[in-house]
Amino acid sequence: MTFILVSGKPGVGKTAVCNRLHGMLDQNGTFKLHDRKSTSNVACPEDHITHYEKKNKHIVVNTASDGDRCMLEFAKYLDSLAKMPDIIVTTIRETDDGEDQMSRMLALLEAIGNNTKNLEAYYTSNIMTKPIPTPFAPSALSHNAFVLHLEDQNIQNVPNKVNALKPYWDDNADKVKYAIDFALARL
Repeated sequence: MTFILVSGKPGVGKTAVCNRLHGMLDQNGTFKLHDRKSTSNVACPEDHITHYEKKNKHIVVNTASDGDRCMLEFAKYLDSLAKMPDIIVTTIRETDDGEDQMSRMLALLEAIGNNTKNLEAYYTSNIMTKPIPTPFAPSALSHNAFVLHLEDQNIQNVPNKVNALKPYWDDNADKVKYAIDFALARL
């Protein structure tokens, strides 16, 4: 299994990069869309989990990593699949601002990499309710993991911030697509 982590602090465009990636994969005739499930993230309604297939390899893209609810939805979605995907692309917050988002997502990815069954129950009983040691370095991510770190672009006084950031987001979506293609070539 290969993990591709789109990382950064809140508000740097992790979801925007993943949504641009979705556009690229949706337009590419070699990726078959299996499912796109909207998450119940009121703060970010464009968050979703999407399942693609290419050459009998399965790819899941998860855009939400804000807290326990997002990670539980992700775990539940993975539990619903007939088999674990070959590639997981997910956002991951680089801060643990009161909810331990980064540590808990790393622990969930460790469980996925270790082929843990019933991820939702595992998350509830072993991750959400217990302190996670920091720093935490999951051994499942030591091989076959790519990390794309997004920086804050500091463009506060630009009239149309979204248009100004499109080239940055597009460039990073290209990098994620390249990592997917590289991982698919190695599987």
